[in-house]
Amino acid sequence: MNKPNIEIPVWERLCLTIEEAAAYSLIGENKLRSYINENKHADFILWSGTHAKIKRKEFEKFVAELHYI
Repeated sequence: MNKPNIEIPVWERLCLTIEEAAAYSLIGENKLRSYINENKHADFILWSGTHAKIKRKEFEKFVAELHYI
């Protein structure tokens, strides 16, 4: 059976890939990956095995509180 192709807008997704989070926040992928590698237990990171997913709402709060990155 084929799964239906459901497209959910980024601003409504629960989790984002690093690439999506970088595009969504205008923070570079390398900078985001570097931050994740240095802060593996940040509230906005969800680990799926060895792959980091970004919890969108928590990430939005994190970015809103930043003064620089």
